[in-house]
Amino acid sequence: MGWTGGQYSLYRAVLAFVAAWAVLGDFDLAHGAPSLLVARAVPLMAIAAALALAAGFRDRVAAGLLLGCVAVAELFAGGSLAIPSPASLANERGGLLLGGLLLLHVAVPRAPFGAFDARERVDPRGGWQRPAWLGEVAWALLLLFAAAPLVLAGIGTGTGSGSAEASVRLFRFLPELAAAAIGLAFRSWRPAAWGALLLWHLACAFAFGAAPGEGGRLLLILFAADPGAWSGRSLRGAAHGAARGDADPGSTAALRDFPQPTPARLFYDGDCGFCHRSVRFILAEELATPAALRLRFAALGGESFHACLARHPEVEPASLPDSIVLELEDGTIRTRSAAALEIASRLGGFWRGLALVGARLPSALLDAGYDAIARIRKKLFASPKDACPILPPDLRARFDA
Repeated sequence: MGWTGGQYSLYRAVLAFVAAWAVLGDFDLAHGAPSLLVARAVPLMAIAAALALAAGFRDRVAAGLLLGCVAVAELFAGGSLAIPSPASLANERGGLLLGGLLLLHVAVPRAPFGAFDARERVDPRGGWQRPAWLGEVAWALLLLFAAAPLVLAGIGTGTGSGSAEASVRLFRFLPELAAAAIGLAFRSWRPAAWGALLLWHLACAFAFGAAPGEGGRLLLILFAADPGAWSGRSLRGAAHGAARGDADPGSTAALRDFPQPTPARLFYDGDCGFCHRSVRFILAEELATPAALRLRFAALGGESFHACLARHPEVEPASLPDSIVLELEDGTIRTRSAAALEIASRLGGFWRGLALVGARLPSALLDAGYDAIARIRKKLFASPKDACPILPPDLRARFDA
């Protein structure tokens, strides 16, 4: 299934920030620059290009400009002309890897969900899909950049193998090399290989400290991921499954076994532009959501909402928030941060990971953040003209009165 537009937009923003940070770090005016114009113009251009890339505004042009800034920064690292050696490119300088990631971004279809250039699109999905061959390239690069520190340090030829530095490199990069080789060779094993690679890399960074160019390496690992391999699951499904003693609590099969008098339904503020965009976000990002977990939608105050209240006489309408209310398949009501976490978990991919992390944070803290956004939500976007977002027919059919 692969990437959704929103998940890739999140990655694109992080890539822009890391690349701009690398450019700014390479230009150190305190040591004097060969050209004051270059020293000032390139960082400013990198910041402007990074902002445009993060926002998804003419992102291919922005990526090209940022790539040029990264290349110049690699030549003028530390304020003086310093042509990188092959060993330093692999071990100390992250510009080559960041440049490669920016180049790969140019091959990604434009205007995924979340990009500024996709703001006027009727269908939030937009037919956007990241090409599968980019994943193959990413795994090949993981293999290359895991092998490079070993080969260029002389370990691959047998020289220097007795040194302490060589031993550390073997310990640090040999497992990464093995995981990258397995992921490249066996597609069915990629999710497990990717998880092992990420955990080992983070453990080594914690144990030995972040190496130069660490941000680029983590971005490459992220780029090689397949978020579609992590399907959406219900947080409340896990709770009910644990209560019943299911072997696999929270699974789609367990959810099907649980009585479902009605599909899960999200009630939202039809007069809130932010709420409309939240609904569009859900519809755009549910690529990894099983059919049994996909939501229906209705506006707060409509017939469906009053029917929901009739099913729950114990609920005081005045106690419900005026932003979103989520009714689950078993009739459970979720509001505020609990509703947001349940929705994110159902979307799957990286959103499910964020939901699992968020579920372990204090609910009072999450609700405070939710309430802060809810108070200003109507100031963030203009009020919509219709209670239902403008959508293609297949998506609009999931809206109730």
